[in-house]
Amino acid sequence: MSSTSFLNNYGFGCFSINGIKFPRLLFGTSPFFGAGQFGDRSVRYFREFYLNPQKITALYDSSISNGLNAIHIPSDPVIVEAIINSIQSSGVNSFVLATVKAKNLPEELGLSEKVKADSVITHGSCTDRSGEFVGEILGQIKKRFNNVTTGIATHSPGGVIPRVLELETIDIILTPINLKGHFMDPDEQSTLDAIASARSVGKKIIAMKSLAAGLLDPTTALEYIADKVDAVAVGITTTCELNEVLRAGKRFFS
Repeated sequence: MSSTSFLNNYGFGCFSINGIKFPRLLFGTSPFFGAGQFGDRSVRYFREFYLNPQKITALYDSSISNGLNAIHIPSDPVIVEAIINSIQSSGVNSFVLATVKAKNLPEELGLSEKVKADSVITHGSCTDRSGEFVGEILGQIKKRFNNVTTGIATHSPGGVIPRVLELETIDIILTPINLKGHFMDPDEQSTLDAIASARSVGKKIIAMKSLAAGLLDPTTALEYIADKVDAVAVGITTTCELNEVLRAGKRFFS
């Protein structure tokens, strides 16, 4: 499924995995389904976006038109459909990093296929509960999608990453990392050590929760992680936030 056609419009830097170009900055969608890290804002975000998916489409339209045509999405039909609408209406190819929870893997992989995902990873809830079996799940994904690049997300990087470094099916690791040390379980130092170890053996790290759920501005947040990770996915809810992320991304992830 992987393609380099997104590069024709993409305005930021890339890294390579097995000769395939991956974006260093991705549009994040966690606010759209009211992810728990946003606290009291979660319900508001859910009502504003998930119940009004045309707003998701409109915001990603703005992102695409400003050179950020790379996105990280969950295996959720509402969000997938909203993003497909944006990609189709823009006429611009996007790089899509899809996440599956493996609760209904065939259905979730069907959504990944529908959105033409370029890479598929397991969600933190799947990774953290599956342990050593996550390799089998990634193997199934590779088999279905002709050896597509795979990896994991984790909510407990300091504990999980060291246990999975030998899995050949993991090329990408999506992990919390931010200047505040929030969400870096079980603690900040073990997370930083695990990230460094993963990179030392060739795993590529994509940061999430880098703004610490809105406590950090994009410039401060991205400057801190720029030399510690290979890429970052940033959740965006307004055009103002989008513009801030674009500026910071140009500075630190080009």
